[in-house]
Amino acid sequence: MNLRTMGSYAVTESMTAPQILDFATTAEKLGYGALWFPEALGRDPFALAAYILGATSEIVVGTGIANVWKREPSAMMGAGRTLAEMYPDRFILGIGISHGPMLSQLGIKYTKPLSFMRDYLAKMKSAPYSAPRPAADPPIIVAALLPKMLQLAASETQGTFPVYITPEQTARIRAAIGPEKWICVQQVVMLERDADKARRAARAIIAFYLGLPNYLQSLRTLGFNDSDFASGGSDRLVDAMIAWGDEPKIRDRIEAHYKAGATHVSITCVRSEGSARERALPDVRALEALAP
Repeated sequence: MNLRTMGSYAVTESMTAPQILDFATTAEKLGYGALWFPEALGRDPFALAAYILGATSEIVVGTGIANVWKREPSAMMGAGRTLAEMYPDRFILGIGISHGPMLSQLGIKYTKPLSFMRDYLAKMKSAPYSAPRPAADPPIIVAALLPKMLQLAASETQGTFPVYITPEQTARIRAAIGPEKWICVQQVVMLERDADKARRAARAIIAFYLGLPNYLQSLRTLGFNDSDFASGGSDRLVDAMIAWGDEPKIRDRIEAHYKAGATHVSITCVRSEGSARERALPDVRALEALAP
């Protein structure tokens, strides 16, 4: 599975099923190597992955991420193996512990995430599976930012899928997990040259993440502090988390991740203008301009 070609990442919860297929087929025609999407409070990620894989022919599909609290390890591994058998070398099983505020809406108690993930991975590996097995199990990667979860990802899986990180963080992750493991980075991009427009839209995007302790802890290691987290995020923080500007400037940020050690970079193309509904949809103009 070759992941050197840049990928795309879409927040599919904001899209209808026909819009998702249009986006997937467009990304494939433009030469993107992979399409990633998250699991939130809506669609089942494996049903959605099958829907996309069945409508495309080459693009790799990855969950970024499937929530470990919402299904048993055997169910997670069974779904992954099913897709790996049906679509060889085209599915990546990205899993993660999600976030406490989101899980509270589901009535799920979010405790000891590291211990939970360690036990979960062990149960996935030993899960029985009586159907015909794929030629190879799907690659498993774990969403990780902090040292202990990164160590677990490196020792027990193919690598990690970090989102909203800087090239400096990519370099630190590479140093932490070694040269062989995958680092599949998500980078939010905005094809907008006006600084005020770009930063105003970016603050709306990162607001959720500035309320999550693990993201704040990770950002503090880069020298950001409470003053950067206040009022929607300082200009310095916004510019670090969201790559905005013209095409060359954005390509420079993507390349910086690769130079820092990323195995694969996927871009989330967001809009700076439009209604809330319009801004939730991928910016196809940027997808086309930045196509590999």
